[in-house]
Amino acid sequence: MGSDPYSSLPVRAETIPGAARFLSAGRGITMPEPGRLAATHWITSVEEGRKIVQELAALKVDVVKIWVDIRGGKYQKLTPDMYGPIIEEAHKAGLRVAAHIFDLEDGKGLIRARVDALAHGVRDKDIDQEMIDLFRKNPQLVLIPNLPARGVKEDLSWLKPALSEAEWNKLEAANTERAQEQFFYGIQARNLARLYGAGALIALGTDGNRPWGPHDEMADMVHAGMSAMAVIVAATRNSAQFLRLADAGTLEAGKSADFIVLDANPLEEIGNTRRISAVWLRGVQVDRSAYPR
Repeated sequence: MGSDPYSSLPVRAETIPGAARFLSAGRGITMPEPGRLAATHWITSVEEGRKIVQELAALKVDVVKIWVDIRGGKYQKLTPDMYGPIIEEAHKAGLRVAAHIFDLEDGKGLIRARVDALAHGVRDKDIDQEMIDLFRKNPQLVLIPNLPARGVKEDLSWLKPALSEAEWNKLEAANTERAQEQFFYGIQARNLARLYGAGALIALGTDGNRPWGPHDEMADMVHAGMSAMAVIVAATRNSAQFLRLADAGTLEAGKSADFIVLDANPLEEIGNTRRISAVWLRGVQVDRSAYPR
């Protein structure tokens, strides 16, 4: 299988009938976080950071991810004198860098250091004019909002047919009004609305492993103030461009025929993205009969 430790993964750079493409950031980079799983690379020096980027480049990862977050005061975070060289080294290797952030000032520092994407919007406070100006000066910078839950009770009945009774009851038990979540969603929603209004380049991403996560994220982005069309463009064209998938993201001659057929118009109600009639992947309709509806 070669020296690439990721080459043992059958989904890496492989076209599997009926399956989506798989791209990887490999292991991310952050300061030591004792008590957490060591899934990321823990570094304490610039030299370590540069070396890890070189290792990731040799593995042919698609993007480098870094964390700049004290995680509620529990850990130290990468400082500008550490993440700056990491970004520089990644760019030398032709790789983009996506940064997990929380605080406004960290977001500004990362943009000045030429980061390529912010994974999460600013979450500690409402952004200021300086942040908006930084986005305007860097039109290729991508914002991936990764909005949190709104903290309100929702109608989840559309999920019930696909869940066992125990799974449904567990989901409904957690489906309550949650004031703290409403507060944090409000900060990020306002920040997203301001950057959207300023013309920031926005893509779609989620911060969890729920199969329906993208549908929730699209609905939350519309609720925050984006138009339904802008959200659909973020989820398709903009996301494909960020991932450098030249043959995906839009329906055009010569591109891969990857699309879904809906039973209702998502421009009228973004929740209609859940009303899926058919899925087409690389020009072939996916047999969904084996999957729960």
